[in-house]
Amino acid sequence: GADHAPPFFYLCRHAAKGWSPLMAMLALYWSIMIACYLIAGKLRRHKDRFHFLDKLTSFFIYLLIFLMGLRMGADEEVTSSLGSIGVQALFVTLLTAVGSMLGATAARKIVHLNRRALPVGTEDNTAGERGGGVNTSGIKSSIIICLMVVCGMLLGYFVLPQLMVPERFEEVSSTLLVIGLCIMLGSVGFSMGLDGSIVRVMRGAGLGVVLVPIFSVIGSLLAGVVYALLSPVTLREGLAISAGFGWYTMAPSVISGAGHAVAGAISFLHNVLRETMGLIFLPLIASKIGYIEAITLPGTASTDLCLPLVEKYCNPETMAYSFCTGMLMCITCAAFVPIIIGA
Repeated sequence: GADHAPPFFYLCRHAAKGWSPLMAMLALYWSIMIACYLIAGKLRRHKDRFHFLDKLTSFFIYLLIFLMGLRMGADEEVTSSLGSIGVQALFVTLLTAVGSMLGATAARKIVHLNRRALPVGTEDNTAGERGGGVNTSGIKSSIIICLMVVCGMLLGYFVLPQLMVPERFEEVSSTLLVIGLCIMLGSVGFSMGLDGSIVRVMRGAGLGVVLVPIFSVIGSLLAGVVYALLSPVTLREGLAISAGFGWYTMAPSVISGAGHAVAGAISFLHNVLRETMGLIFLPLIASKIGYIEAITLPGTASTDLCLPLVEKYCNPETMAYSFCTGMLMCITCAAFVPIIIGA
């Protein structure tokens, strides 16, 4: 049967069946964010005392991404797939990323948003601070995140097996990931509470929070069709692979379980790459292309793990689009992959 664990960083992998783990973890994370938001709302007049929050969030972002690299390097399922099907997985990952971004751009144009997820004609004074404008912070951040992943993978592959049994490391690191993500999202919620603009943002998002997710999903699925036409996989397999949206414990299991072993292997590595590359390149894409386009890259991770990056490198306006896009991708993956592949 399919392993339906949450799609972020191998979190709770092999933990339970069904939607309950995903919903439970999302409920935990969002409860912490909301609680921290409400607490910070009471401390808004002391806003100047909390400048350290940005550095704290950055620290946990880099720490968790390094831990993700460790887990990937220590996972034989990932490392054994890199050679044989790596090219296919990378190809479909690039196609789906471009498809999602094009869909997001189309939706953004329809609802008249600029590259900063604001109504056309609106100036975003924080663009320069957050990696937009002409500075290179987006590029630097992407390079740092990439180095964290690579270093983590190398250590996870060559060093960790000498120090710890893989099963024990997965157990310990899963706990650390949950704790780290709770702290990180709590920090995001606190920052949003100090800022106090999220209610206005949610009210003003309007039709965009519906169209951006839908168009992003459609763009990714169309990319799956293109992939099927340009590769050895069938149309059904190509669509099912592209409908994974980074949820590498869901889609690959369903595809493999339906008897499509090669497509299942491609799906697994593709979804790992989609989430990882999405997180690596989100700062760069946000800086050079647009905030709305950037939040479509990590797929389902846009609901949780991606949010601190969105808060840091985009703006509060983008948070609503990120969450809604990730949620629709979760729902689409769970609902459509079994139908497409005939499981």
